[in-house]
Amino acid sequence: MDKYKKVYIEITNSCNLNCSFCSPVKKEKRFMTEEEFEHVLEEVSKVTKVIYLHVKGEPLLHPKIIDFLKLAEKYNLKVNLTTNGTLFPKLVEKLKDCKALHKINFSLHCEQNIPNYEEEIFKNVQKLSPDTVIIYRLWTLQNNKLDEKSTKTVEKLEKYYELSPETVDKLKTENNVKISSTIYVDKDNEFIWPEITSYKSCGYCHALKTQIAILVDGTVVPCCLDSNGIIDLGNIYKESIEEIQNKERYQKLKKSFQDRKPEEKLCQSCTFKERK
Repeated sequence: MDKYKKVYIEITNSCNLNCSFCSPVKKEKRFMTEEEFEHVLEEVSKVTKVIYLHVKGEPLLHPKIIDFLKLAEKYNLKVNLTTNGTLFPKLVEKLKDCKALHKINFSLHCEQNIPNYEEEIFKNVQKLSPDTVIIYRLWTLQNNKLDEKSTKTVEKLEKYYELSPETVDKLKTENNVKISSTIYVDKDNEFIWPEITSYKSCGYCHALKTQIAILVDGTVVPCCLDSNGIIDLGNIYKESIEEIQNKERYQKLKKSFQDRKPEEKLCQSCTFKERK
C-alpha cells in the first residue's frame, strides 16, 4: 500500500469569509460528521502519520473541531490546521489542550477589514502549547514583492514580536523567515487555483507520492488543489484506501507523475508544479 507524508482532509467546505483569491466551491456545502471523520481516520492512519484539516473551507468553523482533534490523538495522528484566524481567539483555550495539534498555518491575507485582526492572533498564539509550530502565511505577493496589506502585516509583526532590524530585512527580502523557536513567516506569490485550460506542461508533482486529499463528501483526489473533485479516484466512505489505490485511474496517474507527463487535464493546467 502507498504511504504518504500527509493526507489532506476537508472537514468542511464552508468558510466564514469570501476572499477573491480563493476559487469558488462548486460542490454542495456541508460538514463532515463525526462518524465520517472517524472512518476516514481509520483508513488514513494506515498510510500516514500527519493530516491537514483543510482543502477548502475554514476548519475552525466546524462545530466538532475539538472532538475531531481528540479523535486524531486516538489514532496517533499529528494534525496541521490552515485557518484565516478569525475564529481562533474564541477557540484557543480549547485548542491548547489538544495534544494532536502540531502546527497551525495562519493565512494572514484575508480581505475583510477586521479591527486588530493580526494582533488578536499574535496575542492568542502565546496561549498555545510552546511545542505548537506557528506559520504566518503571506501568500498574496506580486512578483515576489509585498503588497500594501502584507507590508502592514510585516510592520505589525515587527512591533508585536520586537523584531531586530536584521529579521525585518529578511521579512522583506526572503520567503521563509524564522522569528522565534517555533514561529515562522512564509511568503509567496498569489496562487491561482488550477482549472482545465488549453495550457499543457510536463513537470514534477508530489501528488500520490507524498500526498492525497479527501473532500468533505468523501471524494479522494490526488492533491489539495483539486477542491472540486475533478479527478475523482474513489470515495473513502464507500471504498477502502487500498481499493482506491489499486484502481486503474489511480495507477495510471501515479505512473504519469513518475514520468513527469501528467495525463489528467487538470494536472496539465496546474502551474503549481512549476513553482521553485
